[in-house]
Amino acid sequence: MMNIYTNLPVFKLKDSSVRRRYSDFEWLRNELERDSKIVVPPLPGKAWKRQLPLRGDDGIFDEEFIEDRRKGLESFINKTGVLYPRWSICERNRLT
Repeated sequence: MMNIYTNLPVFKLKDSSVRRRYSDFEWLRNELERDSKIVVPPLPGKAWKRQLPLRGDDGIFDEEFIEDRRKGLESFINKTGVLYPRWSICERNRLT
């Protein structure tokens, strides 16, 4: 879940939330890379091995993995916001 805050007057709502999948972040990264001449920050790695059956853990549902992934995606968004200043980066813009 992405919680986003903006102070841009074109938006009626200043706070909003939206659910995003890893593939949405991949799409965003690809679009930024395609349309810019600067280095776009990396995404956290994919979870191929965690999706294999007969694992001894919870795979992609493991709480530690989910938290690590969340932190990596939040870092990506924050670094991207620094590179693209039109995005307002503040403590209120978080992944939960």
